[in-house]
Amino acid sequence: MVEDDALIALRNYELLTKSGYEVPQIFASGEDLIDHLEKSEPPDLILMDIGLNGKIDGIETARRVRQRHNIPVIFLTAYIDEQRMMRAKEISPYGYIVKPVVERQLMEMIGVALRQTDSCGQGS
Repeated sequence: MVEDDALIALRNYELLTKSGYEVPQIFASGEDLIDHLEKSEPPDLILMDIGLNGKIDGIETARRVRQRHNIPVIFLTAYIDEQRMMRAKEISPYGYIVKPVVERQLMEMIGVALRQTDSCGQGS
């Protein structure tokens, strides 16, 4: 999970772990995630906030991640302006969820993304 708002990160962490998902680490910036992926096993899925602190936003972070790894990305965003959404679509994310996150919607989207990558032989 990449989320720079600590309260949102905690809420989403609790939702995910309550639903049986493992959240190995929460990153506050895209740079932190990219550094981590260079040294560690990639996750099965990334939940990515679009508006991140740091030099690169969530869309650019996802673009860089997808260049090196075939990891599905679900964007979480409070921003729904057309320009951002067009940039995000270029990355071909597995979905968008507008904050505040609705638990059922998040769980359904995660399930779809993981099933799609598993059926293509890309999930672990």
